[in-house]
Amino acid sequence: MEQFHFNYRDIPRICRYGFSVRRIGVHLTGILLAYLIYEILVYLSLLIADGTKVKTFWQSYGLLPVLPFANDEFNLLTIGAMWLGIFSFAAIFFLTSTVASKVTIEQLRGDVFFSVGDAISFIKEKWKNVFGTFIVLLLITLFLLLIPVSISLLGKIPYIGTPILILASLFMPIAFLLGLLIVFITAVFICSLFFFFSIIATTGADAFETIFQLFAISWNQPWRLIGYGSLLFLLKLILVPIWAVFCLAGFLIVLLPAHILHTTYIENSIGFANKWLGSSIQKFVGLFYQNETAIFDINISQVPITPVSTTICAIFMTLTLICIAGGIVAYLFSLASVGTTLIYSIIRRHVDGQNVLETIGTDASLEPPQFIGDE
Repeated sequence: MEQFHFNYRDIPRICRYGFSVRRIGVHLTGILLAYLIYEILVYLSLLIADGTKVKTFWQSYGLLPVLPFANDEFNLLTIGAMWLGIFSFAAIFFLTSTVASKVTIEQLRGDVFFSVGDAISFIKEKWKNVFGTFIVLLLITLFLLLIPVSISLLGKIPYIGTPILILASLFMPIAFLLGLLIVFITAVFICSLFFFFSIIATTGADAFETIFQLFAISWNQPWRLIGYGSLLFLLKLILVPIWAVFCLAGFLIVLLPAHILHTTYIENSIGFANKWLGSSIQKFVGLFYQNETAIFDINISQVPITPVSTTICAIFMTLTLICIAGGIVAYLFSLASVGTTLIYSIIRRHVDGQNVLETIGTDASLEPPQFIGDE
């Protein structure tokens, strides 16, 4: 059985636990689902607003996700659809992160057979807590910010605005304390974006208990939170590019024989895929080569081989590239889920002495992991 130290020496375990088919698969499924929802919403909005805009948007961006503020020529309906797609992505990310964190904490507790299906059953019971925690913290932050904003707006009222500002200035020391509270609440809210799903997965707590735990770890162990979080970020910077190189190398190795034997066919297919992905392949290659190859200047209407075969190959190549990109991001999210779960477990031990890894569940045959220095 593994031994844990409950300090920085446990953080490198993220490398091993993060590279997991179950956790990467959970996040990849969520990413592809969110991507599909986003594309459907955007193109549906274009079709409803003005059908002629669909072709223009397709030629410019294809299947590439676009941020709402990337172009000021988008109509309001499309911008709304883009924001809705972003919110859908955030919601799916929170749920999949909770599932991945639940699988992680049970594995750390010794239950290596805890499945994704079991984690999904857990999230069906706790999904209200996931969104409730985020919404409550957001409302608290907005409410506190509303106080100084309201006083400033009242100060714009003719005749009575100046006396209101003078009266408000008498309470400047209290206002300063309120400002400190707003800063702290904002810091807790930012912290919640990384840790609240791990807390729910670990403890099964409701929204208010989760918020209490967020305040506890932020107030009692801020430097550990920052230090361990920085170490997690550094590991991501190292591991994710390595994973990306392996993924791209695997794709190129598989593609190389076909490219050598069927050069024109493969180049035309890649040209199609590049256009469908908003020239993202061309931009990626441009990071390493100054001159763009002719493959990216292909005119689809002048493809010299059978269009059907090229189209079919390009479709599967495009789907493969989307899955590869999603897999790279999914590995990043997997590291984040494992990292925040492990960091919370360590910090919780230092806050109140609670060993969240001792709760195994109903299977008494499983033994909890041992910790060095733990009596």
